[in-house]
Amino acid sequence: MTTLFEVRQDTLTTLGDGNTPPVPMARMGFPANISKWDMFALAGRMFNVKQAAMGTALTFSAANDAGIVLTAPSFRFTVPTGVTVFPRRVNLALIPGATTEDNEIAIIYTAADSYTSGGTAQLPLNWRSDQPSATGVTNCYHCSGSAIVEAALTGVRSLHQRVYEVPAAYATSYNLDINVTVEWDDLIPIVGPASFLIYVSAKTAALTGYYSVDWAEVLTTNIKAG
Repeated sequence: MTTLFEVRQDTLTTLGDGNTPPVPMARMGFPANISKWDMFALAGRMFNVKQAAMGTALTFSAANDAGIVLTAPSFRFTVPTGVTVFPRRVNLALIPGATTEDNEIAIIYTAADSYTSGGTAQLPLNWRSDQPSATGVTNCYHCSGSAIVEAALTGVRSLHQRVYEVPAAYATSYNLDINVTVEWDDLIPIVGPASFLIYVSAKTAALTGYYSVDWAEVLTTNIKAG
């Protein structure tokens, strides 16, 4: 992993009155007071994935009157053994059909790789345009054009859940645009093997729209419990 800051033993001395301690500096020459996300980005550890073509809407999970189907996510990726992911942001811009609907969104992660088959491959890119490192996540898929099949989920943790309802009074004359942005400032360690999954579900008509997911990732050997 790229090192942004250095701590030298000779900087940890005790200073007497009247002495000013040196200001910790990044290798780029500025004080080391930037956010953890900025540090991840500069180190080439932040990644983004979105629909393959800008302006081309995708179809999310098939409609289901009973709600979200846990074995059929709209988007997913695997965090393999040896990699730890910290989710940063999810953005969804959805266009439900013109009907009375309950539209459900859930963002979760699990304690195992549950991917079985299906999906359309997606390409995560480094936040840095020079691509200093490639992502370590695998099985990165969207369900548009090919349904994703998951095995039974293990150790499910919820990051976000929400239900959007079109009032019955509007009947079929109302279109509801759903724009959702969820951010996590805390470091939520998804330690591989694990799965990160997004569910977007409607009762009678599959939703279409756009998505974007951002995260940081490090080698698990670089983090320590306790």
